[in-house]
Amino acid sequence: MINDNEVLQKITEDINDQASIVVEVIYYEADSLEQDQIRVFKEGLSKEIETYKEKELSELTLLAATQASQNKLKTKRDLLAIRQGLVDELVVQVSEKLKDFVASNEYSKFLEKKVDLLSLNDDEGYFEIREEDVDLLKSILKKKSLNTEIRVSNLRIGGFRYTNLSKGYEVDHTLETSLKNQIQWFRNHSGFTI
Repeated sequence: MINDNEVLQKITEDINDQASIVVEVIYYEADSLEQDQIRVFKEGLSKEIETYKEKELSELTLLAATQASQNKLKTKRDLLAIRQGLVDELVVQVSEKLKDFVASNEYSKFLEKKVDLLSLNDDEGYFEIREEDVDLLKSILKKKSLNTEIRVSNLRIGGFRYTNLSKGYEVDHTLETSLKNQIQWFRNHSGFTI
């Protein structure tokens, strides 16, 4: 029986040794699987983080570009408003100076010079002038022994238009037209456009 017990004990020891080896292998494989699983999770998490970072960076870049563009547009709008204000102020000042000019003695000389440029010697045409300037133009024409028709027109500042239908031309010496032409020239050449 001792032999049987020894054999039984040897078998039990052998089984325990085998079981220990199997348990160690199982623990090793479980640990290895766990490490592989952790590595896979870490890699996946790392890729997700990189993707998230790239997306956030892309959104931040787009936001920064949008804000820069909006700031640029706002600056341009502000600059245009300032420029337009300057031009409007300049136009008002020039209009006031023209009104002062029309009220001065120089205005009569201006009209006379403009009439002289027409080289009138007949009564085929007609003048269009402000109602306030009719008497002034009549006296200028009388000095030149001309009897050209004068029509009252809705001119705001002053000057005149002369029309000769038989020869087919019109001459515009109105201060409104001169002002408008100068404003257009100023806008085209002043660098005040964007």
